[in-house]
Amino acid sequence: MMSSYEVQIKAAEKLNSKTNAVQKGEGGEGRGNFFDVLLHHVGGDGKYQWCLLLLASVGGVYPGAHAVASAFIAATPEHWCHVAPLDDITDSSSSSYDLRNGSVPWIVEWDGKGGYSSCSYYDRNWTGLVAGGLQEEDLPLLPTAGVPTTDCKDWMYDHSVYETTAVEEWGLVCSNKYRMSLIQSTYMAGVLAGAVVLSELADKFGRRTISLISALGFVVSAISIAFTTHYSLFLTFRFLVAAFGSGLFLPNFVIVMETVGPEGRTTMGMLYQCFFAVGFMLLPGIAYFVNNWRNLQLCISIPSILLLLYYWVLPESPRWLMMQGRFEEAVKILKNIAKTNRSSMPPREELDALRESFEFERKKSEEIEESLLKKFINFFRSIITLLSTRNIRRRCLIIFFAWFVVSMVYYGLTFSGGNINASPYLLVFLSGLVEIPSYFLVCWTLKKFGRRLNLCVLFTICGTACLLILAVPKEMVWLNMTLATVGKFFNSAAFAVSYIYSAELVPTGVRNIAVGTSSMCARIGSAIAPFIVDLLGDLHYAVPSTVFGLLSVAAGLLALLLPETDKMHLPETVEEVEALPR
Repeated sequence: MMSSYEVQIKAAEKLNSKTNAVQKGEGGEGRGNFFDVLLHHVGGDGKYQWCLLLLASVGGVYPGAHAVASAFIAATPEHWCHVAPLDDITDSSSSSYDLRNGSVPWIVEWDGKGGYSSCSYYDRNWTGLVAGGLQEEDLPLLPTAGVPTTDCKDWMYDHSVYETTAVEEWGLVCSNKYRMSLIQSTYMAGVLAGAVVLSELADKFGRRTISLISALGFVVSAISIAFTTHYSLFLTFRFLVAAFGSGLFLPNFVIVMETVGPEGRTTMGMLYQCFFAVGFMLLPGIAYFVNNWRNLQLCISIPSILLLLYYWVLPESPRWLMMQGRFEEAVKILKNIAKTNRSSMPPREELDALRESFEFERKKSEEIEESLLKKFINFFRSIITLLSTRNIRRRCLIIFFAWFVVSMVYYGLTFSGGNINASPYLLVFLSGLVEIPSYFLVCWTLKKFGRRLNLCVLFTICGTACLLILAVPKEMVWLNMTLATVGKFFNSAAFAVSYIYSAELVPTGVRNIAVGTSSMCARIGSAIAPFIVDLLGDLHYAVPSTVFGLLSVAAGLLALLLPETDKMHLPETVEEVEALPR
């Protein structure tokens, strides 16, 4: 599902554009600075903020688990054609014969190894043969040369790993395999819809309000999946889970960022991301012991009922309350912060000055509030601005491609266990585990090496690890899994650099739209990833990883065409960007 980096981008952009858009007002300090001074009085990095971080971050664990749940609830077991007449010649519980031997073609793969066909069987008059006395031991003696085959109408499934999966229930194999890939693609569409729609509503109606609504919608949708009996409803509820998951994860992040002081934002922002990865890691452990897909869905959904406790314990952002003119409500929360942090509120005169500043900026922002039509028109104007000038066009196209690739590889590697014969339980666990150190790696490398070199090297190492899978035999499962895990580690780090870099490359007037468009490109990449893994993986186990590797290396090399933005002031105008060499 979703990369937590993409959600953080939208949260950070909303934070910058809504709560700190006007850094300076009449008479000196703007409301952002005033509020930071107020946080300094009550404690901006104390016990209250750490408790709030823990409370809000729980909302990231459940979306994290559901984001990759399809690796297990929609897993594809080994399957073959069900030749119904053969059911009458044996008691399958005591049979020592494999009924596929003589009824299902033996297919030789590209590497000389073979296996029974999953999608076809020999087109014989099986009913007549059984009626004529065909026995189990006769099947291997039936001639196969020149015998036509036909596509399966029904399948038998191996239940040694999974008791049931959604793939088995709705027959999402062979010619219907694309419908299995749609399960994850529609989830990604839900992530985008939730991030766009619910984040906008959170600015209008409050972070806490949208978080509570999303928590309720998430719980109801997630539990409903376990009881649906129709494929279309299954997709619909998965879409809603993804959308409400974004609506939960994003406002909670903003509440934390708007309540913590500047000194703690980087650390708490990174720690918040870790809880999404924790959801990745918890899921395989549950799935290992619960191999019925409906029961698994319930096991990862019912605990989310705890999210409903947010109604009593989750506070509203005091910064947002002040923006809405609800000063007394904000002060009440700030007094609670001061009490918990063993600090004190500032003098009344300072509070009055703060209130006047916020009132001034709030009224000014109301005067320039755009209508929906005007926002729509300005959206296309901004897109034209992004693509009409040389430097900005080059920067945007490269960073759009980087987002497309990094998100595709992020999910592609997580779901690639079947292609390299790796245990999906272990691969998904490792995919979540390596994310956590990758976040902190970026904190160090960005300070040491800047943006451009970081993005180039991280993409290149990720791509190289993916390309090396082509040179490793499929039987060397541990080596292939190690390469996939290394690729995921550096891919996660590249994701972090991409979202920071994309905000620094474009001028202020089109920064929001540039980052938003980048996120849409990422969603396209993550929606395509399941088709690459599932459909191209049938051609050769290393085709998906090779595609991921080539695209990652290409993204890394293209990053060299971008300018370095480390320790540079953010560009304000298009003319300023165009005056630069690149």
